[in-house]
Amino acid sequence: MSVESLLDQYYERAIIPFRNTKFGREHRGSLDIRNVVEDDEFRRLNHKLVLKDGVASSIWRDQEWGLGENSLDVTHFENGIVKHLSLRYIGDSVTGLKISLTRNEWLLSDPDLRLPYIFGRADMEIWYKVSKFKMGLQRVRLAWDHESKHTFSVRDLGIDKRKAEHLYKGVEYRIEVDDTIRLTIDGKSPRTINWRAELTEDEVRVLFEYVSSESWMNGWEPVAAILENDKYVT
Repeated sequence: MSVESLLDQYYERAIIPFRNTKFGREHRGSLDIRNVVEDDEFRRLNHKLVLKDGVASSIWRDQEWGLGENSLDVTHFENGIVKHLSLRYIGDSVTGLKISLTRNEWLLSDPDLRLPYIFGRADMEIWYKVSKFKMGLQRVRLAWDHESKHTFSVRDLGIDKRKAEHLYKGVEYRIEVDDTIRLTIDGKSPRTINWRAELTEDEVRVLFEYVSSESWMNGWEPVAAILENDKYVT
């Protein structure tokens, strides 16, 4: 199913009268922006879905988790690749950062009908955590599969692989981790990635401002300028 179909289905569900949602739609030039706010006694979700010239461009999400913790997420779609940034924060302090890479064809309808989609698979997911006024690499995993629960951990509690190779469902991953994350993905949609393993306090503040304002609609470039040592190939 195309990303556009997934977003259409989500919006159609949201406007059903018995759903506890507020929704709206506006057009700004080539942008079609649909907003859905769902608020119940368990959690609050605020989504903005953006299509440009009828093609899925980006998604923004604000979610309350309770006890003062919130998250802001931005997702961009480009050339079949899905790039996802999520910031956890309390007040104006960022506590964690997650970045995911997946592909359009790996997105699935959310079985709980609460999100536009879920990741059926992901090439890479990485987590950063605040330490000594910096955001340092905490976890790295490759080849996540929702159905089989398969994943290949490169860095996690008790795991610290500096170099690794992994093959899953015809996709070969080769990774090296030190002060950077260098990943080569072979198979369909081959790419190379060179990301930094540590971000400064000022850089995290720039990312927070990016996801907090509508500048995220203009593209992934502000994230790339901070995260990438070299432009990653799509």
